[in-house]
Amino acid sequence: MSRTETPPVHPGGVSLQLTPQQHGRLAWKYRARRWMVGYAFIAPILFFFAVFMIIPILWVVFGSFQQGGIITPSEYVGMDNWRSVFGDELVRTTVRNTGLFALLAIPGVIVAGLVLALALLRVQKGEAVFRAGIFFPVLAPPVIGALMFLFVLHPDFGAVTLAMRTVGLSSPSWLGDPTYALPTVAAFEIWRGAGFYALVFLAGLLVLPKELYQAAALDGANTLRRFWHVTLPLLKPTAQFVLVMATIWNLQLFDSVFVLTDGGPVNRTVTVVMYVYRSLFAFGNVGFGYALSMVLLVVILAVSLVQFRLLRSRRQ
Repeated sequence: MSRTETPPVHPGGVSLQLTPQQHGRLAWKYRARRWMVGYAFIAPILFFFAVFMIIPILWVVFGSFQQGGIITPSEYVGMDNWRSVFGDELVRTTVRNTGLFALLAIPGVIVAGLVLALALLRVQKGEAVFRAGIFFPVLAPPVIGALMFLFVLHPDFGAVTLAMRTVGLSSPSWLGDPTYALPTVAAFEIWRGAGFYALVFLAGLLVLPKELYQAAALDGANTLRRFWHVTLPLLKPTAQFVLVMATIWNLQLFDSVFVLTDGGPVNRTVTVVMYVYRSLFAFGNVGFGYALSMVLLVVILAVSLVQFRLLRSRRQ
């Protein structure tokens, strides 16, 4: 039927087919209804995303060009805060500390999470108890976990100190020595985050097809070869998710450093986020803190985008 042809009419007087104009109006109403229903479902998320993400980011960008306190009057200073960020010696120190910490903590927490997940997979009895024990550091408040860690590493009566004395070794000041402070904080973060990533890896392991393991066993592959040639390739999407999450999480290190070392000794554990906190609430240099936080946001976005890009190209 052409676009100008009149549609056939039922003997009772009811048209059996729609004209192109009627069809277009009905299609538009259908798409509009679907659009409205879809956005109605995500409206609460969009509202909270705008209130707690977009507006604060815009406020921080605006504040990075101002000079003044959070509640005191401010004045426009142009790019002065940004020039101060890139010319500050302590900023370079915090970037180096954050990078070194990430290099230690991210591989450590991924390996620890995978090992714990493989161990949980073999547990036959009391599985819930083991899962709760592994997940406890994640549930415990960071301050409580840090205090427990301080107690274990105490130079006089800590469990690590006593164990090293038993075998004739002297225990260093783990958090007071500039050489050991940052690796010790990384060890704490690995202990605190491994439980979460272990459950993520465990969820990925439980859905792997058993037929491939049976076929590999029939071909004579031992446990190590089955893990290397079957488990790791199939677990790659889960590992990619864990890598991105661990990167974002560990580049924002603050609470554990604040409790364990307060940035010491001699600024060896001051991170970028901790310097932002000090700039805002200790030094009152709000514009500088805003500019530094924007630099950190851009770095995290860039690293995440690079990871997504690399991982997507490998998957393709």
